[in-house]
This record gives sequence, structure tokens and C-alpha cells, in this order.
Amino acid sequence: MYKIYLTCPRGLEEVLYNETKDYISQTIDTDNGGITFSGTLEDIYRVNYKTRIGMNLHVELFQGDISNYNDLYQTIYNFNWCKILNHGNTFSIKTKLNSDVIQKQNFCTMRSKDAIVDRIRKETGSRPSIDKRNPDFYIFIYIKNKKLKVFLNSSGWPLFMRGYRSKIHKAALNESLAAGILKLTNWNKNDPLYDPLCGSGTFLIEAAMDAFNIPPRILRKFYAFQNWKDFDKKLWSKIVNEEQNKIQYKDIKLYRSDIISQNIQLGVESIEKLNLTEYIQFENKSFIDVIPSEEKGVFISNPPYGYRIGEMDELKSLYKQIGDHLKTNFQGFDGYIFTGNLELLKSIGLRTKKKIILKNGMIDCRLAYYPLKSGKY
Repeated sequence: MYKIYLTCPRGLEEVLYNETKDYISQTIDTDNGGITFSGTLEDIYRVNYKTRIGMNLHVELFQGDISNYNDLYQTIYNFNWCKILNHGNTFSIKTKLNSDVIQKQNFCTMRSKDAIVDRIRKETGSRPSIDKRNPDFYIFIYIKNKKLKVFLNSSGWPLFMRGYRSKIHKAALNESLAAGILKLTNWNKNDPLYDPLCGSGTFLIEAAMDAFNIPPRILRKFYAFQNWKDFDKKLWSKIVNEEQNKIQYKDIKLYRSDIISQNIQLGVESIEKLNLTEYIQFENKSFIDVIPSEEKGVFISNPPYGYRIGEMDELKSLYKQIGDHLKTNFQGFDGYIFTGNLELLKSIGLRTKKKIILKNGMIDCRLAYYPLKSGKY
């Protein structure tokens, strides 16, 4: 069994737990920024292919107690790195520190790299190379106080990278975060889902993939575990086939629109890659022209946060318009606004039932829930 740490956007730990407990038979514990469990090689493969909310699946190699940079070097040097990689491979190191004894991140990374290189050179006479962009092996080092944990990242590039985006919209949501937010709305996959400020359409694309059981990385070609010495190609193919056989298309009501035509085009390109063109309605128009024909459903939006000088007054007006539009035209719906600007949220002008604390990268955010009942507000 492998000790596994699966990361996720902050605030989605419980959502990730609920997602993975459906297909992981072992005990799962929630942790800050993810979940931990013991798993098999099959679990590693399946989670990498199947999780919508997870970001990186790390497998623990070893841990130790350290008090200084020499301890760090020696503990990492003592591990038999040749059973993982050899001098012909490339690797990268990512470090995360929460320690009073190891505080210099760049120096920590350099000493860790030196320890690995020196050990492999001693064993083989040659040294492996660093490749920060596309290495064969991704090593993750976490230090909390005096406890060192060293992991092998089985995912490689983060799991939010689905493969359906041709270009990144400058304000686009991380796909794992968008998938997690959808879970928090309790959208039932049958009621209509509206995003009339959709940008490149991440919410609606993730919703469609979830509703149809399309694996989130169906377009992705490579994971770091495929370079591991124990990679089981037959097992991997079995898992991919099993998950793809669960795809089931059905009638679904997804409505997306945006006033900026370039945003719509980015979404169109993504949907074409996934063969979802017939399932998602697109329109190039202002959100105030979007009037639902249904009596219930979910409205979700990630409006601009805007921190540049001069933007705030304009955005306060936008947020007020969103609130007025919800109150007037979406009665009976559940309204959700996700934003990283808590001041702007006040301009919605509706009473929230709940505000869920989340992180969008380093930005403190809230998912505000507005039950849009009939009557006065």
C-alpha cells in the first residue's frame, strides 16, 4: 500500500472527501489542503483519471526529523534514490515550508537537489539533470516545523489541467475549483443551470462532463506515474476503459452567455474538443437579457473581482445589476455568486443564506448563496 496525499483548492477538502469515498475503499482523512489515505497502484491511477476536484496526487517516499539544512541534506541523501530514478532521468523539486528551522525556500530546494544528485552520482558515477518544465519525475518536499516528508507527485502537471482549453482566459477559474463549487451548489444535474457571465465557460463545461460521467481528463495524454518503474500499462488501460464506458449522454439544460464574443469563442473551442456542442446553449449577449423560462434551477456566476483604481465604482454597479436581475427574474432559483472581492459582494443587495470560504489561488474568496424566493427582499 502507498501513503497518498491528494491536494485540492483550499476550502474544498470535505467536498473532495465526499467525491473520493465513492470509489476509494480505504479510510480517508481530511487534511489542510487535501485528503490522505493508504491506497494501491490501482487507486493512484483511478484517482488521477477520475477526480474532478483533486489537484495533485502525491505518494509518500519517506519522512524524517530535521533541525537544520545539514539534517535536510543527510536525510534526503540517505534514501536510495536509484530505486526511483537514475542518472539518465530528469527531475524537478517543489518545496512547501511551514517551519522555523528551514525558512529559505530556494536554499532548501537547492540542498534537496544536491542530496539527490550526489546520491545517484555515488551509485552510478553520473548525475541526473533538472528539468523544471517537463521532467520525468516530480518530487515534492514538505517541511512542517521539524518534520520532513518527501513525496513523488504521480500526477505531473496539476490535475486541473483537463486538456480542453486551447487558450487560457485571463480570469478563467481553475477547473478543479469550478468543479468543487458546482458540488457546493448541490445542483442535481437535471434542473437548468445558468451562467450568464460565463467567460470561457468553465462552470458549464465542468457541469456537462460531470452530468455525463465524462472523465475530467479524457483528453489528457500523460501522467507522471507513466514514467515510474512499476508502471502497469495493462492496469492503466483497464481503468481508462472502465471509466469511459460509464459515459452516458442525456437531455440537459445548460445555458451560458457572455457579452464578450472572444470569451464565447474560447468556450466554443473547448466544447468542440469534447464533442459537447449539442448539449450546451451559447449566446453572445448581456446577462440582463437572460430571462429563464423555468421556475426553478441554479444561477451561478463568477463576476470580475477588479482591483485596479477606477474599477470599483463600475463593478459595484455591475454587482448591483446582478442582484436586481436575480431578484426580478430568477425567483424560485438558487443563486450563487463566487467572488474574491468581499466589498463588491455587498453591492448584490440580497440577503445571503450562506457564505462559504474558499481560495482561488492566493485570493480569499466567498461563494455566496441566495435562495431566490418570491416576495420582497
